[in-house]
Amino acid sequence: MPADVLFCSFHTPDEYYTKAADNLRTSLNRLGIAHEIAEVPKAPGEEWLEICRKKIPFLHSVCEANPERKIFWIDVDCDIDYLPDFVSGFSADIIGFQRGFGHPMRIGYGNSARFWEPCFWGINTSPAARAYIRDAHDACDSMTVRATDDFFFEEAWRTNADRLTFQVIPSSMLLGRASLPEDARRAFFYFGSSGNVPAFKGLAAQHTRSGGKTSTASAPGVKSLALRLARRTQGALPQRITIPLRRISDELGLTEYLSPTLPASRQLSQRSIYNIVHDAREGRRDVVEARLADISSRRLLGRADRAVIGAAEALLDYASPKGGKDVRLLWWDKPYPGNYGDWLSPLVVQGAVDRPVRFQRHDEINAKPHLVSIGSIGRFAQQSSIVVGSGFSRADAAIAPDATYVSLRGPYSAQLVAAAGGPKVDRFGDPAVILPRLIPLSRPQTTNGRLALVRHFAHREISLRLPEHVDEHSVLLSRRADIEAFIARLVGYDAVLTSAMHVYITCHAYGIPVALLTFEGFEDAVAGDQMKYRDYAAGVGLPERMPLPVSHDLRDRTLADLVEHDRISEAVMDDVQTALTDAVAILDHALEPSLR
Repeated sequence: MPADVLFCSFHTPDEYYTKAADNLRTSLNRLGIAHEIAEVPKAPGEEWLEICRKKIPFLHSVCEANPERKIFWIDVDCDIDYLPDFVSGFSADIIGFQRGFGHPMRIGYGNSARFWEPCFWGINTSPAARAYIRDAHDACDSMTVRATDDFFFEEAWRTNADRLTFQVIPSSMLLGRASLPEDARRAFFYFGSSGNVPAFKGLAAQHTRSGGKTSTASAPGVKSLALRLARRTQGALPQRITIPLRRISDELGLTEYLSPTLPASRQLSQRSIYNIVHDAREGRRDVVEARLADISSRRLLGRADRAVIGAAEALLDYASPKGGKDVRLLWWDKPYPGNYGDWLSPLVVQGAVDRPVRFQRHDEINAKPHLVSIGSIGRFAQQSSIVVGSGFSRADAAIAPDATYVSLRGPYSAQLVAAAGGPKVDRFGDPAVILPRLIPLSRPQTTNGRLALVRHFAHREISLRLPEHVDEHSVLLSRRADIEAFIARLVGYDAVLTSAMHVYITCHAYGIPVALLTFEGFEDAVAGDQMKYRDYAAGVGLPERMPLPVSHDLRDRTLADLVEHDRISEAVMDDVQTALTDAVAILDHALEPSLR
């Protein structure tokens, strides 16, 4: 490590921060990075805002004492796994992450009230860089506003920005940001948060967007306003209020708009996305290909664009002619390119009956008869739905008692249907359990000696620290070829760790040892009240296991001890396959012209 690099930080005597400081020292010592991590006193009644403000005089003093060294500030509960050469050897005046670890396509004050993310950044030895720190120190010393350190850093930045060179660290270097295998650089920075920021939000002085000037926007349309309000209230209102809102959202067709589709860095317009996906859902291959050819001729498509295209291609593949009538099937196709568990539905149905599968919208009024199968999507069933193997994610779900129920995921879902006035259902099993019959794969006699980690897509932004023997794989895929390749990779591992239920089910189907996990602080990130795990297990005769909460640092955990060795029986697969065949027969009968 270059001798001209010095890391600095401080902490209060609190147990949380003292432990974090010890962890940070251990990491920096391991990497051979010089550091100065000091304990600062905390007076009785002293607030977090006041302690944060001490960062500036502390950092200023370190810079003054080390004029020939590059000084890196790192929040004490953050960490690094290594220090990339482009960071340690930076030549600009300032280096750091953009505010909120933002994407380069969202840079600037139109998107954030501040420029830099203050948890990690470097100050060079240049006169301009040191003048910036002195100005921040002077601002902190002279201004009486009630504010944290980043307010004064921003003040100094706005004063000095026209004289500073700067380098922005890519957001993909943050551990937890999904990176693709072709990414050249390995993420290095771990972001820790004590939780104080939300508690003091609104109590500290804040800069505004657009360079501090008040800006006015044109009034949003009614639909736009409704969506904004719905998004804001989803997590803020009491449960007794959000349940009716969820039902209203389903009935009005707003649920699709409220669900994540793409990263905000997309290049395709919302209209282009709608047209491509809409035509793909209807199986219009020629129209979709023409749209994509036109767009590709005018711009270079980015990763988020390719996610939309991947979903469109998957929709077209499942709708491709295979002989026989189309099978209309309702499933959840977001976020793009698709969530593995949701997209098992068209794959399994198409594979089981060898017929084309077309997408059925959940909000179509008076929809023609259609299937509802894999996933916690039973709440979208209506009178014309034929439910086979679906279920519910929570006990207070809306239920259509007049739908046709061939089978359900498990007995807990059956109890809800009966309690809502529906029929008594006694056929159970998630249709994903027949995957080995559709994609025959065998476990090798000798596996690769490694573990695979597959997160639920709701967990994909968590900054996890993984041991060297753990490989991570994304759950975002939808095309049959991609799903086949994904399962083929999993069968070669010693075991799988997952927070995604249908990855868990896949492992049971193929006999792959598996652990069902969730992550501390994010136990509620996956929709529902966790009844779906018990529902599935009871439906296939396996022990009812709930996700095991684990910390974000898995390096010191004996992960093999978490693994179970359950497997789906052939008898259960037979029952599930028969239920699928029966459901399609009922669908065909319902669509006979004489019975319409």
